[in-house]
Amino acid sequence: MGWRNDAQGYGSVAKGLHWLAAAWVMAAWLIGVVGDDSFPKSWKGAILFTHIAFGLVVLALLFGRLGWRLAGPAPPAIATPLDPWMGVAALAAHVLLYALLLMVPVTGIVLQFARGQAVPLFGLYEIASPWVRDRAFARSVKEVHELMAHLLVLLAMLHAAAALVHHHLLKDDTLRRMLPGGGRRYRGRTP
Repeated sequence: MGWRNDAQGYGSVAKGLHWLAAAWVMAAWLIGVVGDDSFPKSWKGAILFTHIAFGLVVLALLFGRLGWRLAGPAPPAIATPLDPWMGVAALAAHVLLYALLLMVPVTGIVLQFARGQAVPLFGLYEIASPWVRDRAFARSVKEVHELMAHLLVLLAMLHAAAALVHHHLLKDDTLRRMLPGGGRRYRGRTP
C-alpha cells in the first residue's frame, strides 16, 4: 500500500492520521478525566497546559485529515449483507466523529477564554482571551466540553467495535484496510 488511498484501501498517510488522532484523543481525554484529582495541586498548571496542547494537536490532525480526505477520497465501502442501513449508520457515525473532533477542542478554547485566560500555543505563543472572566459561563462551557469529550470517546469505542464486527463476524476487509501493514485479507466480499 502506498501513501495515497486507492480502491483497495487507505494509504499510509490516511492511516497515520487516523491512528495519531485516536492516540491524541485518548491521551487528552485521560488527562482531562484524571488531571484534576490524581496529581498534586502544584501540577495543575502543567496538567492544564498539556491537556490544551493535546487538544490543539487533535484539532491540527483533524484539519490534516479533512485536507487529505479532500485531496484523495476514501476507498469505496465494502458491501455487506446489512447494506444499505449499515452504510447510512457508518456515514452518520463518521460525520458525528468529525463534528466532535472539532467541537471538543473548540469548546475547550472557549472554556479557557471564559476563565479569562489565554490559550497557550505549545509554549511558543498565547492567544489572549477576548473576554473577561465569567465563572458561570465557564462552568456551563466546561460541562458541555466534558459531555462532548465523553461522547467522542464513547463514539470512538463504538467505531472500534463496529470495525471488530466487520473483521470477526462479517469477515470482510474493513478493519484490515485501516491497519498498519494491512493485516490478513479475507476472500469473498469486495466492493
